[in-house]
Amino acid sequence: MRRTTLLTAVCILALLAPGCREGVRRLGAGPGGPAAADDFTVAIATRFGPIERGPRFNAARPKLARSALVPSRVFDEADLWTAREGEWRQLDYFGRREGEAYRLEVQPSAPPPRAPGDYRGRLRLHRIEDGRFEWLMRQELAVGSVRPEDVAEALTAFLRSVEGVSAAEARARAARLFPRAAAAFSRLYDLETLELGPEDGGVTPVRLGIRLKPDGIRATAPRYAAFLEKVAAPMRARATASDTSGTPWWRLEVGELLWTFRFRVRDGDLVPLEGPASRRLPDQLRVAVDFSTKAGPFTVGVRRLVADVTLTRTPREKGYTARFREQPEWRLPILLKPFLRGSLSYPFEGPGSSSSFAVRETADGPTRLIRDYGIRVRESWIVKWIGGLGHSAVNDFRKGAESESDRYSRECLYALRDDVVSLLSEPGL
Repeated sequence: MRRTTLLTAVCILALLAPGCREGVRRLGAGPGGPAAADDFTVAIATRFGPIERGPRFNAARPKLARSALVPSRVFDEADLWTAREGEWRQLDYFGRREGEAYRLEVQPSAPPPRAPGDYRGRLRLHRIEDGRFEWLMRQELAVGSVRPEDVAEALTAFLRSVEGVSAAEARARAARLFPRAAAAFSRLYDLETLELGPEDGGVTPVRLGIRLKPDGIRATAPRYAAFLEKVAAPMRARATASDTSGTPWWRLEVGELLWTFRFRVRDGDLVPLEGPASRRLPDQLRVAVDFSTKAGPFTVGVRRLVADVTLTRTPREKGYTARFREQPEWRLPILLKPFLRGSLSYPFEGPGSSSSFAVRETADGPTRLIRDYGIRVRESWIVKWIGGLGHSAVNDFRKGAESESDRYSRECLYALRDDVVSLLSEPGL
Protein backbone atom coordinates (compact mmCIF):
# COMPACT_ATOMS: atom_id res chain seq x y z
CA MET A 1 0.00 0.00 0.00
CA ARG A 2 2.97 2.35 0.33
CA ARG A 3 3.15 2.93 -3.43
CA THR A 4 -0.61 3.59 -3.54
CA THR A 5 -0.23 6.14 -0.74
CA LEU A 6 2.68 7.81 -2.56
CA LEU A 7 0.74 8.00 -5.81
CA THR A 8 -2.29 9.40 -3.96
CA ALA A 9 -0.14 12.16 -2.45
CA VAL A 10 1.42 13.01 -5.82
CA CYS A 11 -2.03 12.93 -7.43
CA ILE A 12 -3.29 15.44 -4.86
CA LEU A 13 -0.43 17.83 -5.62
CA ALA A 14 -1.17 17.56 -9.34
CA LEU A 15 -4.84 18.29 -8.71
CA LEU A 16 -4.02 21.32 -6.58
CA ALA A 17 -2.08 22.84 -9.42
CA PRO A 18 -3.94 25.51 -11.37
CA GLY A 19 -0.91 27.67 -10.58
CA CYS A 20 1.58 24.87 -11.12
CA ARG A 21 3.85 26.99 -13.33
CA GLU A 22 4.91 28.92 -10.24
CA GLY A 23 5.38 25.72 -8.26
CA VAL A 24 7.53 24.15 -10.96
CA ARG A 25 9.52 27.38 -11.32
CA ARG A 26 10.30 27.36 -7.61
CA LEU A 27 11.28 23.69 -7.70
CA GLY A 28 13.98 24.61 -10.23
CA ALA A 29 14.87 27.99 -8.74
CA GLY A 30 18.02 26.93 -6.88
CA PRO A 31 21.62 26.76 -8.08
CA GLY A 32 20.86 23.53 -9.96
CA GLY A 33 18.29 25.30 -12.14
CA PRO A 34 15.65 23.38 -14.14
CA ALA A 35 17.86 20.27 -14.17
CA ALA A 36 17.35 20.01 -10.40
CA ALA A 37 13.58 19.72 -10.85
CA ASP A 38 14.11 17.06 -13.52
CA ASP A 39 16.52 15.06 -11.33
CA PHE A 40 14.08 15.26 -8.42
CA THR A 41 11.16 13.80 -10.38
CA VAL A 42 13.28 11.20 -12.17
CA ALA A 43 14.81 9.98 -8.88
CA ILE A 44 11.36 9.31 -7.41
CA ALA A 45 10.03 7.75 -10.61
CA THR A 46 12.94 5.33 -10.96
CA ARG A 47 12.95 4.28 -7.29
CA PHE A 48 9.23 3.51 -7.24
CA GLY A 49 9.05 1.95 -10.68
CA PRO A 50 9.91 -1.63 -11.71
CA ILE A 51 12.83 -3.05 -9.74
CA GLU A 52 15.21 -5.91 -10.47
CA ARG A 53 15.94 -7.44 -7.08
CA GLY A 54 19.15 -9.37 -6.60
CA PRO A 55 19.12 -12.98 -5.36
CA ARG A 56 20.32 -12.20 -1.84
CA PHE A 57 17.75 -9.42 -1.45
CA ASN A 58 14.99 -11.70 -2.75
CA ALA A 59 16.03 -14.37 -0.26
CA ALA A 60 15.97 -11.92 2.67
CA ARG A 61 12.55 -10.35 1.97
CA PRO A 62 10.26 -13.27 2.94
CA LYS A 63 12.34 -14.08 6.02
CA LEU A 64 12.07 -10.52 7.29
CA ALA A 65 8.36 -10.32 6.48
CA ARG A 66 7.61 -13.49 8.46
CA SER A 67 9.74 -12.30 11.37
CA ALA A 68 8.66 -8.67 11.65
CA LEU A 69 6.84 -9.30 14.93
CA VAL A 70 8.82 -12.43 15.89
CA PRO A 71 12.42 -11.20 15.49
CA SER A 72 13.95 -14.13 17.40
CA ARG A 73 13.36 -16.25 14.29
CA VAL A 74 16.10 -14.44 12.37
CA PHE A 75 18.32 -12.88 15.04
CA ASP A 76 20.89 -15.69 14.94
CA GLU A 77 20.63 -16.39 11.20
CA ALA A 78 24.17 -15.44 10.22
CA ASP A 79 23.65 -15.57 6.45
CA LEU A 80 20.92 -12.94 6.59
CA TRP A 81 22.91 -10.04 8.04
CA THR A 82 25.72 -7.97 6.57
CA ALA A 83 27.07 -7.01 10.02
CA ARG A 84 26.79 -8.49 13.52
CA GLU A 85 28.03 -7.27 16.88
CA GLY A 86 26.85 -8.23 20.38
CA GLU A 87 23.12 -7.67 20.58
CA TRP A 88 22.96 -5.87 17.20
CA ARG A 89 22.35 -7.19 13.70
CA GLN A 90 22.45 -5.09 10.50
CA LEU A 91 21.40 -5.52 6.88
CA ASP A 92 22.52 -3.03 4.21
CA TYR A 93 21.19 -2.85 0.67
CA PHE A 94 21.68 -0.46 -2.22
CA GLY A 95 19.68 0.51 -5.30
CA ARG A 96 20.75 2.30 -8.47
CA ARG A 97 19.81 2.80 -12.08
CA GLU A 98 21.62 0.54 -14.53
CA GLY A 99 20.65 1.71 -18.01
CA GLU A 100 16.87 1.48 -18.27
CA ALA A 101 16.65 -0.88 -15.27
CA TYR A 102 16.70 -0.22 -11.53
CA ARG A 103 18.55 -2.83 -9.47
CA LEU A 104 18.33 -3.42 -5.72
CA GLU A 105 20.68 -5.81 -3.90
CA VAL A 106 22.17 -6.51 -0.50
CA GLN A 107 25.52 -4.75 -0.22
CA PRO A 108 27.67 -4.84 2.93
CA SER A 109 28.69 -1.36 4.09
CA ALA A 110 26.58 0.26 1.37
CA PRO A 111 27.86 3.77 0.55
CA PRO A 112 25.77 6.93 0.91
CA PRO A 113 23.56 7.52 -2.15
CA ARG A 114 24.93 10.21 -4.48
CA ALA A 115 23.58 10.05 -8.04
CA PRO A 116 19.89 10.99 -8.42
CA GLY A 117 17.92 7.81 -7.87
CA ASP A 118 20.60 6.07 -5.78
CA TYR A 119 19.05 4.47 -2.70
CA ARG A 120 20.43 2.99 0.52
CA GLY A 121 18.51 0.99 3.08
CA ARG A 122 19.92 0.07 6.49
CA LEU A 123 17.93 -2.23 8.75
CA ARG A 124 19.11 -2.84 12.33
CA LEU A 125 17.73 -5.26 14.90
CA HIS A 126 18.57 -4.76 18.57
CA ARG A 127 17.86 -7.45 21.16
CA ILE A 128 17.05 -5.56 24.34
CA GLU A 129 16.47 -8.73 26.39
CA ASP A 130 14.90 -12.13 25.82
CA GLY A 131 11.71 -11.73 23.85
CA ARG A 132 12.11 -7.93 23.54
CA PHE A 133 13.55 -6.30 20.42
CA GLU A 134 13.72 -3.03 18.54
CA TRP A 135 13.74 -2.63 14.76
CA LEU A 136 15.43 0.49 13.36
CA MET A 137 15.24 1.36 9.68
CA ARG A 138 16.77 4.17 7.63
CA GLN A 139 16.03 4.69 3.94
CA GLU A 140 17.86 7.34 1.88
CA LEU A 141 17.12 8.40 -1.69
CA ALA A 142 19.38 10.88 -3.51
CA VAL A 143 17.31 13.42 -5.45
CA GLY A 144 19.97 15.72 -6.90
CA SER A 145 20.64 19.39 -6.20
CA VAL A 146 17.11 20.57 -5.44
CA ARG A 147 17.12 22.30 -2.06
CA PRO A 148 14.65 21.60 0.78
CA GLU A 149 13.73 25.29 0.66
CA ASP A 150 12.85 24.92 -3.04
CA VAL A 151 10.56 21.97 -2.27
CA ALA A 152 8.85 23.92 0.53
CA GLU A 153 8.34 26.99 -1.67
CA ALA A 154 6.95 24.82 -4.47
CA LEU A 155 4.42 23.33 -2.05
CA THR A 156 3.48 26.82 -0.86
CA ALA A 157 2.94 27.87 -4.47
CA PHE A 158 0.72 24.85 -5.08
CA LEU A 159 -1.40 25.65 -2.01
CA ARG A 160 -1.61 29.33 -2.95
CA SER A 161 -2.82 28.35 -6.41
CA VAL A 162 -6.15 27.01 -5.10
CA GLU A 163 -7.04 30.43 -3.71
CA GLY A 164 -9.28 32.68 -5.75
CA VAL A 165 -10.31 30.07 -8.33
CA SER A 166 -13.41 27.96 -8.73
CA ALA A 167 -13.35 24.18 -8.47
CA ALA A 168 -14.22 23.90 -12.17
CA GLU A 169 -11.35 26.20 -13.12
CA ALA A 170 -8.91 24.26 -10.91
CA ARG A 171 -9.92 20.97 -12.55
CA ALA A 172 -9.59 22.40 -16.06
CA ARG A 173 -6.19 24.00 -15.48
CA ALA A 174 -4.72 20.91 -13.82
CA ALA A 175 -5.84 18.73 -16.73
CA ARG A 176 -4.49 21.23 -19.27
CA LEU A 177 -1.11 21.76 -17.62
CA PHE A 178 -0.57 18.10 -16.64
CA PRO A 179 -2.10 16.25 -19.60
CA ARG A 180 0.14 13.16 -19.39
CA ALA A 181 -0.15 12.82 -15.62
CA ALA A 182 -3.92 13.39 -15.75
CA ALA A 183 -4.31 10.57 -18.28
CA ALA A 184 -2.16 8.15 -16.26
CA PHE A 185 -3.52 8.93 -12.79
CA SER A 186 -7.14 8.95 -13.93
CA ARG A 187 -6.99 5.24 -14.73
CA LEU A 188 -6.92 4.45 -10.98
CA TYR A 189 -7.91 7.72 -9.30
CA ASP A 190 -11.15 9.62 -9.76
CA LEU A 191 -11.46 13.18 -8.48
CA GLU A 192 -14.92 12.65 -7.04
CA THR A 193 -15.11 15.82 -4.95
CA LEU A 194 -13.36 19.18 -5.18
CA GLU A 195 -14.80 22.03 -3.18
CA LEU A 196 -12.96 25.36 -2.84
CA GLY A 197 -14.31 28.17 -0.60
CA PRO A 198 -13.87 31.04 -0.33
CA GLU A 199 -14.68 32.30 3.17
CA ASP A 200 -14.43 35.75 4.70
CA GLY A 201 -10.93 36.96 5.56
CA GLY A 202 -9.26 35.54 2.47
CA VAL A 203 -9.54 31.92 3.64
CA THR A 204 -10.11 29.06 1.21
CA PRO A 205 -11.52 25.83 2.68
CA VAL A 206 -10.64 22.78 0.60
CA ARG A 207 -12.50 19.49 0.51
CA LEU A 208 -10.90 16.95 -1.79
CA GLY A 209 -12.27 13.46 -2.38
CA ILE A 210 -10.26 10.94 -4.43
CA ARG A 211 -11.69 7.51 -5.12
CA LEU A 212 -9.61 4.51 -6.10
CA LYS A 213 -11.24 2.64 -8.99
CA PRO A 214 -9.48 -0.72 -9.52
CA ASP A 215 -11.62 -1.44 -12.59
CA GLY A 216 -9.70 1.29 -14.43
CA ILE A 217 -6.44 -0.71 -14.33
CA ARG A 218 -7.89 -4.22 -14.50
CA ALA A 219 -7.10 -4.69 -18.20
CA THR A 220 -3.37 -3.99 -17.75
CA ALA A 221 -2.88 -4.81 -14.04
CA PRO A 222 -5.48 -7.43 -13.07
CA ARG A 223 -3.66 -8.77 -10.02
CA TYR A 224 -2.97 -5.30 -8.63
CA ALA A 225 -6.64 -4.39 -9.15
CA ALA A 226 -7.73 -7.54 -7.31
CA PHE A 227 -5.30 -6.80 -4.47
CA LEU A 228 -6.68 -3.28 -4.02
CA GLU A 229 -10.23 -4.64 -3.93
CA LYS A 230 -9.27 -7.22 -1.32
CA VAL A 231 -7.00 -5.13 0.91
CA ALA A 232 -7.84 -1.45 0.35
CA ALA A 233 -11.62 -1.68 -0.03
CA PRO A 234 -12.35 -2.83 3.55
CA MET A 235 -10.05 -0.19 5.09
CA ARG A 236 -11.68 2.47 7.25
CA ALA A 237 -9.62 5.29 8.75
CA ARG A 238 -9.90 8.75 10.23
CA ALA A 239 -6.92 10.95 11.07
CA THR A 240 -7.01 14.43 12.60
CA ALA A 241 -4.02 16.69 13.23
CA SER A 242 -4.53 19.11 16.12
CA ASP A 243 -2.32 21.58 17.97
CA THR A 244 -1.67 21.49 21.71
CA SER A 245 -4.88 23.43 22.38
CA GLY A 246 -6.94 20.81 20.56
CA THR A 247 -7.64 22.97 17.49
CA PRO A 248 -7.78 20.78 14.34
CA TRP A 249 -5.64 21.73 11.33
CA TRP A 250 -6.46 19.01 8.81
CA ARG A 251 -8.49 15.83 8.59
CA LEU A 252 -8.39 12.68 6.46
CA GLU A 253 -11.15 10.09 6.17
CA VAL A 254 -10.85 6.78 4.29
CA GLY A 255 -13.70 4.41 3.47
CA GLU A 256 -14.97 2.37 0.55
CA LEU A 257 -11.90 3.30 -1.53
CA LEU A 258 -12.61 7.01 -1.06
CA TRP A 259 -9.93 9.28 0.47
CA THR A 260 -11.36 12.61 1.64
CA PHE A 261 -9.05 15.44 2.75
CA ARG A 262 -10.17 18.64 4.46
CA PHE A 263 -8.00 21.68 5.21
CA ARG A 264 -8.02 25.47 4.90
CA VAL A 265 -5.51 27.76 3.19
CA ARG A 266 -4.69 31.45 3.35
CA ASP A 267 -1.89 33.00 1.27
CA GLY A 268 -0.30 29.60 0.69
CA ASP A 269 -0.25 28.56 4.36
CA LEU A 270 -2.40 26.06 6.19
CA VAL A 271 -4.65 27.66 8.79
CA PRO A 272 -6.82 26.01 11.46
CA LEU A 273 -9.65 23.88 10.15
CA GLU A 274 -12.03 25.73 12.44
CA GLY A 275 -12.17 29.24 13.90
CA PRO A 276 -9.91 32.27 13.29
CA ALA A 277 -7.32 32.00 10.54
CA SER A 278 -4.68 34.28 12.03
CA ARG A 279 -2.40 31.51 13.35
CA ARG A 280 0.53 29.84 11.60
CA LEU A 281 0.94 26.07 11.63
CA PRO A 282 2.80 25.30 14.89
CA ASP A 283 5.88 23.12 15.17
CA GLN A 284 4.11 20.68 17.53
CA LEU A 285 1.02 18.68 16.52
CA ARG A 286 -0.86 15.63 17.75
CA VAL A 287 -2.26 13.30 15.12
CA ALA A 288 -4.96 10.89 16.30
CA VAL A 289 -5.81 7.94 14.06
CA ASP A 290 -8.66 5.43 14.07
CA PHE A 291 -8.14 2.50 11.72
CA SER A 292 -9.87 -0.79 11.00
CA THR A 293 -9.89 -3.45 8.29
CA LYS A 294 -11.03 -6.99 7.68
CA ALA A 295 -8.84 -10.01 8.41
CA GLY A 296 -10.78 -13.04 7.22
CA PRO A 297 -14.03 -13.09 9.23
CA PHE A 298 -12.65 -10.61 11.80
CA THR A 299 -12.53 -6.82 11.99
CA VAL A 300 -9.23 -5.63 13.48
CA GLY A 301 -7.81 -2.20 14.10
CA VAL A 302 -6.97 0.55 16.57
CA ARG A 303 -8.71 3.54 18.06
CA ARG A 304 -6.86 6.71 19.08
CA LEU A 305 -3.40 5.81 17.90
CA VAL A 306 -1.75 9.10 18.85
CA ALA A 307 1.45 10.51 17.38
CA ASP A 308 3.24 13.52 18.84
CA VAL A 309 4.60 15.23 15.73
CA THR A 310 7.45 17.75 15.62
CA LEU A 311 8.00 19.68 12.38
CA THR A 312 11.50 20.58 11.15
CA ARG A 313 11.68 23.86 9.22
CA THR A 314 15.31 24.83 8.74
CA PRO A 315 16.65 26.03 5.36
CA ARG A 316 18.61 22.78 4.98
CA GLU A 317 15.89 20.41 6.15
CA LYS A 318 12.11 20.14 5.96
CA GLY A 319 10.30 17.23 7.55
CA TYR A 320 8.67 15.77 10.63
CA THR A 321 9.26 13.31 13.46
CA ALA A 322 6.33 11.38 14.96
CA ARG A 323 6.59 9.59 18.31
CA PHE A 324 4.07 7.06 19.57
CA ARG A 325 4.00 6.87 23.39
CA GLU A 326 0.32 6.19 24.16
CA GLN A 327 -1.18 2.74 23.84
CA PRO A 328 -4.29 2.84 21.64
CA GLU A 329 -7.49 0.89 22.11
CA TRP A 330 -7.18 -2.34 20.15
CA ARG A 331 -10.04 -3.68 18.07
CA LEU A 332 -9.55 -7.45 18.06
CA PRO A 333 -11.73 -10.57 18.21
CA ILE A 334 -13.40 -10.73 21.63
CA LEU A 335 -11.76 -14.05 22.50
CA LEU A 336 -8.29 -12.50 22.21
CA LYS A 337 -8.79 -9.51 24.51
CA PRO A 338 -8.19 -11.38 27.81
CA PHE A 339 -4.74 -12.36 26.55
CA LEU A 340 -3.48 -8.90 25.58
CA ARG A 341 -1.51 -8.25 28.74
CA GLY A 342 1.66 -6.25 28.08
CA SER A 343 2.75 -7.41 24.64
CA LEU A 344 0.69 -4.80 22.78
CA SER A 345 1.66 -2.00 25.16
CA TYR A 346 5.40 -2.57 24.82
CA PRO A 347 5.84 -0.57 21.56
CA PHE A 348 4.59 2.53 23.44
CA GLU A 349 6.61 2.16 26.64
CA GLY A 350 9.75 4.14 27.49
CA PRO A 351 10.90 6.06 24.40
CA GLY A 352 8.04 4.51 22.43
CA SER A 353 8.13 3.92 18.69
CA SER A 354 8.84 6.56 16.05
CA SER A 355 8.63 7.51 12.40
CA SER A 356 10.20 10.44 10.57
CA PHE A 357 10.59 11.82 7.08
CA ALA A 358 12.78 14.65 5.80
CA VAL A 359 14.06 16.39 2.70
CA ARG A 360 17.64 17.08 3.80
CA GLU A 361 20.49 18.95 2.16
CA THR A 362 23.76 17.19 2.94
CA ALA A 363 27.16 18.82 3.32
CA ASP A 364 29.01 16.18 1.32
CA GLY A 365 26.60 15.27 -1.44
CA PRO A 366 23.13 15.64 -2.94
CA THR A 367 19.84 16.40 -1.26
CA ARG A 368 18.24 13.24 0.07
CA LEU A 369 14.80 12.05 1.03
CA ILE A 370 15.34 10.30 4.37
CA ARG A 371 12.85 8.06 6.12
CA ASP A 372 13.50 6.59 9.58
CA TYR A 373 11.37 4.44 11.76
CA GLY A 374 11.80 2.47 14.97
CA ILE A 375 9.42 -0.01 16.55
CA ARG A 376 9.76 -2.02 19.74
CA VAL A 377 8.48 -5.60 19.77
CA ARG A 378 7.66 -7.90 22.69
CA GLU A 379 7.09 -11.40 21.41
CA SER A 380 3.95 -13.28 22.34
CA TRP A 381 1.50 -15.58 20.61
CA ILE A 382 -0.98 -12.74 20.03
CA VAL A 383 1.72 -10.56 18.45
CA LYS A 384 2.66 -13.56 16.31
CA TRP A 385 -0.99 -13.91 15.24
CA ILE A 386 -1.18 -10.23 14.27
CA GLY A 387 2.10 -10.57 12.38
CA GLY A 388 0.62 -13.50 10.47
CA LEU A 389 -2.20 -11.28 9.24
CA GLY A 390 0.30 -8.74 7.91
CA HIS A 391 2.45 -11.44 6.33
CA SER A 392 -0.60 -12.80 4.52
CA ALA A 393 -1.27 -9.38 2.98
CA VAL A 394 2.39 -9.04 1.96
CA ASN A 395 2.28 -12.45 0.29
CA ASP A 396 -0.86 -11.50 -1.62
CA PHE A 397 0.88 -8.35 -2.86
CA ARG A 398 4.03 -10.10 -3.99
CA LYS A 399 2.18 -12.75 -6.00
CA GLY A 400 2.06 -10.69 -9.16
CA ALA A 401 0.42 -7.53 -7.80
CA GLU A 402 3.78 -5.99 -6.87
CA SER A 403 5.24 -6.07 -10.38
CA GLU A 404 2.04 -4.60 -11.83
CA SER A 405 2.03 -1.91 -9.14
CA ASP A 406 5.65 -1.07 -9.97
CA ARG A 407 4.85 -0.64 -13.66
CA TYR A 408 1.84 1.55 -12.97
CA SER A 409 3.81 3.69 -10.50
CA ARG A 410 6.52 4.24 -13.10
CA GLU A 411 3.95 5.15 -15.75
CA CYS A 412 2.31 7.76 -13.50
CA LEU A 413 5.50 9.27 -12.12
CA TYR A 414 7.24 9.48 -15.50
CA ALA A 415 4.13 11.08 -16.99
CA LEU A 416 4.32 13.70 -14.25
CA ARG A 417 8.04 14.14 -14.92
CA ASP A 418 7.37 14.71 -18.64
CA ASP A 419 4.76 17.35 -17.81
CA VAL A 420 7.20 19.08 -15.47
CA VAL A 421 9.87 19.11 -18.22
CA SER A 422 7.36 20.64 -20.64
CA LEU A 423 6.52 23.38 -18.18
CA LEU A 424 10.20 24.06 -17.50
CA SER A 425 10.80 24.53 -21.23
CA GLU A 426 8.20 27.29 -21.51
CA PRO A 427 9.54 30.84 -22.06
CA GLY A 428 10.14 32.55 -18.74
CA LEU A 429 10.64 29.32 -16.83
